[in-house]
Amino acid sequence: MHGGISVPRDVNGNELVYVDDKVLPDGAIEIKVTHRQNAYMPARLQNRRIKSQDEQTHYTDDEPCDLPAGTRLDVRVQMPEDSIWNQKQVLASDPQQEHSATSAVNK
Repeated sequence: MHGGISVPRDVNGNELVYVDDKVLPDGAIEIKVTHRQNAYMPARLQNRRIKSQDEQTHYTDDEPCDLPAGTRLDVRVQMPEDSIWNQKQVLASDPQQEHSATSAVNK
């Protein structure tokens, strides 16, 4: 999964969040998202997201946050060779493999 995450960007191409990802021993993926202020940019271009409308408070740099509205994370993963997805791909490309792939799934 290294390099397989695309994060939301603003119209100038600046990343809006930091992403910290880790593949756990059981294969699960843990993704943590924090605010990216882009403080090195001129003030008018910094990423100042409002955290609370009531108090007009903003997220600070590296503070945990949700993704900005209307954005998403794209995550690319490599499926294990024995995954059901890969077994079905083998069947689709070579119907003769059906018996051996079915046997592997039922083990």
